[in-house]
Amino acid sequence: MSKSFVIRLSAAALVAGSVFGTAGLAAAQDMNAMYSQYHQAIRAAMACEGVSMDPATWSKVATYIDQKINYEIPAGERLTLIEAAKTDTRVLIDKKGCDSEEAAALLGLYNSELASL
Repeated sequence: MSKSFVIRLSAAALVAGSVFGTAGLAAAQDMNAMYSQYHQAIRAAMACEGVSMDPATWSKVATYIDQKINYEIPAGERLTLIEAAKTDTRVLIDKKGCDSEEAAALLGLYNSELASL
């Protein structure tokens, strides 16, 4: 192999790696956002509709959400996202109320995907 071919191949690999790396980061952020949104929806339903869940229901909901994110978020990160979702939802409900557009969107998500589990 010529030196110039190796340089071009290395440059192509570097560009491809940076593109795929960026795509991977974006996908991870999308999964985190989706995971958080589901947990915000649960907390909104608890705060606004009086929903309560027994351990069996939590298990079903957790499995459903894990399948939606393809099990791609590590356990420690999940806990962090859940705690942030609790706080974010509480602040949303306290500031804007259950009748706000944001709360209505979360409740819609809960009722359309999670309530029947």
